[in-house]
Amino acid sequence: MKSICFYSSYFTLDYIPYYVKFYLEELEKHFTEIVFLTNEKELKETELAYLKKKNVTLKFVSNEGFDFGMWYKAFKEYPSLDYDRVGLINDSCILFKPLDDVFKWINSNDFDYCGLVSSRSVALHIQSYFIVINKNAIKSVYDYFMENGLINDYKNVIYTYEIGLSANLRKQGLKVAAMFTSKNDIAAQNPSFLVIEEFIRGGIPMIKKKIIFRSYRKGEYLSMLRMNFKLNQNVYIKLIKEVNKNQPLIDFDIAIKDFKRSSKIDIYIYNFVLFFYRLAKRSKLLTVLFHKFILIRRKLRGDTRINILAGTSDT
Repeated sequence: MKSICFYSSYFTLDYIPYYVKFYLEELEKHFTEIVFLTNEKELKETELAYLKKKNVTLKFVSNEGFDFGMWYKAFKEYPSLDYDRVGLINDSCILFKPLDDVFKWINSNDFDYCGLVSSRSVALHIQSYFIVINKNAIKSVYDYFMENGLINDYKNVIYTYEIGLSANLRKQGLKVAAMFTSKNDIAAQNPSFLVIEEFIRGGIPMIKKKIIFRSYRKGEYLSMLRMNFKLNQNVYIKLIKEVNKNQPLIDFDIAIKDFKRSSKIDIYIYNFVLFFYRLAKRSKLLTVLFHKFILIRRKLRGDTRINILAGTSDT
């Protein structure tokens, strides 16, 4: 099978982060070609030698249109229609164990467009951080990218590509599926955060790097509160190690060093606020006031969503 993976990654270092290398080396086992799409930068010669040794094609692209912008440019440059399988994968997750079980699931089914996690936020779709497109759907996906082109507005990117593409393919009668779907009714929330513990126990091989690096935007902390989310990444690292005792795992200590975040003040503040938030939830009046505060903050940022549970993005 002739396959190609477009792996998009954004970082400003002069070396390739360890967690990215771990991911690339696993993808190498399942794709005949890998194109490493990243923002323009000066990389050390040792990093260029590493990519050459791994037979990974390095492609610098300008940072526009987010991951879908990178993939759009890759579709324009590489003859994707000549392949039996195309992977669209980004670095928003830390892959912590081999992808063998994922590709065993993919290869044992006849899906046209599939990924790891499905979400019902806005509309049913496959979350875009890990997508595999098989032969029957490649032209449809290619045509969709060529039709919509580069989009620089983040919200529009999500609605057009992440949500819209899944819907478009279903309308064409193509088989769209996800390996992990939450058993809970969490339509308004991002399952990659809200039910990540459920997914880890179920065998998911990756976790959002925001969770491990605690690289949340300020506004996202409110979303975490409403999800009753555990901010301390060690909770999830411990669970990953417990569930995957007999599996080779990424070295989380090395992965975290690349982010260089030593202070834990955000965890202490978050837990302090979470304590009072839980108390406030017992009062209907305080809950209403808290939600009003959230909506006012959103409005000041130009966000018109009135769904209180809407928060972290799917990508």
